[in-house]
Amino acid sequence: MPTLHQEDLIQTAENLYGTTGFFVSYQSSTGDALPIRPAAPVHPSQLAIEQEWPIPDTTPLLYTLKDGTAYLFIPVLDQGQYRIGPVLLQSALFRAHIQDETFHQFYKSLTRTTENRLIDCAHLVYRLLTGQQLVARDIRTESESDDPEIPLVADVPPHTATTAYIKAWEREQQIIEWIASGQSERLATTYSLPAYGEFGSLARHQPLRAEKNLLLGTVLLSARAAITGGLEPDEAFMLSDRMIESIEAATSISELRNRHVRITVSFAEAVKQIQELRHSPHVLAAIRYIQQHLYDPLSVSSISQAIHVSSNYLSVLFKEETGLPLARYVIRERIREAKRLLRSTDDSLLTISNKLHFSSQSHFSQAFKQTTGETPTHYRQHHF
Repeated sequence: MPTLHQEDLIQTAENLYGTTGFFVSYQSSTGDALPIRPAAPVHPSQLAIEQEWPIPDTTPLLYTLKDGTAYLFIPVLDQGQYRIGPVLLQSALFRAHIQDETFHQFYKSLTRTTENRLIDCAHLVYRLLTGQQLVARDIRTESESDDPEIPLVADVPPHTATTAYIKAWEREQQIIEWIASGQSERLATTYSLPAYGEFGSLARHQPLRAEKNLLLGTVLLSARAAITGGLEPDEAFMLSDRMIESIEAATSISELRNRHVRITVSFAEAVKQIQELRHSPHVLAAIRYIQQHLYDPLSVSSISQAIHVSSNYLSVLFKEETGLPLARYVIRERIREAKRLLRSTDDSLLTISNKLHFSSQSHFSQAFKQTTGETPTHYRQHHF
């Protein structure tokens, strides 16, 4: 292979970044670096693999860390090597695990990708540099072993950890409520977004097993939520069994991509079908409108206008099918939302009352006690 000039090496790296979004660095065989832009972010743990690159071999090396970040080293024969990364693998799972803001900003800056895409990148760059094709699909792989782990909740101030767990709990409860109420559309559009500051993995040395473990947890929670929403237990567990078999049969992480969303949406759709058998289209439309507008002013008139039926007709039909007057159903759903806010936020009773459009704090407290049998203050003391 002809010797590549510095300008060629830099241009190749910057073109690769522009095409893939992967950070690219270069180090010569004597340890000298090239001024490639943008510069790759440095892992907050000051990893040895970043300070001392592996000795170049004839084939690329994929190096993965316990936290789900990865580096790809591609040799430039007799000259040095490129380092692609850090990147964040799809096998890195989100949990209330990392709370350090430095780590959070680092992970946030990384491109999220898969091992297969990195391998494709290695083959492409190797072919570009050498004019030859790697014989095997697989490349050399190594994993982090003795590097120190990233800070856990126990390593950060107590109030920070508490906030993170509250956020994770609040997120989980919201997903459960959406499944139980058949709100598949909301799950499809919002569940796939990771919560702030949540990062970690289960079975951290086995990325595929880690992804499967989290998916199995999602199946279990979703099935329980669907049963709460009216799905027959036998149907819920039959659906669970099919999902579990599919998850366990997967042989790569790429096969499991987006399964979390698909699982929750599938259970929510099953609940929605049950609701459609139980209620007429107009009552279903009213229920869904209420669920989606709890933080807006609601009245029998505004709801009926939104779904294009008369107020009198909707009031009679709603009471016949649900056993509750429409206005009372609105209050019940707002109290359910208030319970979630009392569990997972430090909002004052007045703030919650105003958010949910109760006429006053005393009205909110009275309605809460009539619905739950306890005051909002007592409920928060026992559930916060």
